[in-house]
Amino acid sequence: MSTIRKELVFYMINKAFILTDYNIYDNIEKRHEFRKQTILADKSLTKEEKSVTIKKLNKSHDCRKIRYNEGKRRVCEDCKNECLAISYCEYCIRNYLKAKFSNWTSGNNDIDDLIKKCQMESRAPDMIVEWIPYNKFQNIEYLTRGGCSEIYTADLIGRRYKKWNSEQQQLILSKTIRKVVLKKLENIENANRSWFDEVCNIKK
Repeated sequence: MSTIRKELVFYMINKAFILTDYNIYDNIEKRHEFRKQTILADKSLTKEEKSVTIKKLNKSHDCRKIRYNEGKRRVCEDCKNECLAISYCEYCIRNYLKAKFSNWTSGNNDIDDLIKKCQMESRAPDMIVEWIPYNKFQNIEYLTRGGCSEIYTADLIGRRYKKWNSEQQQLILSKTIRKVVLKKLENIENANRSWFDEVCNIKK
């Protein structure tokens, strides 16, 4: 397998977006097709790099279609819903997550409800909000204080949702170690809605 020049891939995606004339390509599908053709026509990318770039472009296109609820729909062969995504079915993913609601809890109903709401609005298999137990975090270090909480950095050790397998009808997990930011909420039982609103704004 040849080496993928990641910086060039991201450069080409940005270039395709910049070159898009919104007056000529006046809907989300026309704009996406123009960007694909721009990438396919570029001679600086190898065949493999074009494939990787198109996959990333398709992922971005799927997220945008779902977020703004626009573009062509297709009938999912599995759940029979009219979904917007090309490379997966957002309804199948949400149904899968909903079936697992009883398998986890944060111990706080408001937090559980917020996470469930976020999951029912998921736009991509690798962009799913989920409850993560505290014991999954390592190397926790104090960073600063802001608003109603102390802020820490930590390493998240474990598995995260990576992609949707339509044949097995399940989300595939991928092992990962990543640096994250933690907020320690104080007096959670009596907290006001401000930090809930903050989370809602972030997920948008």
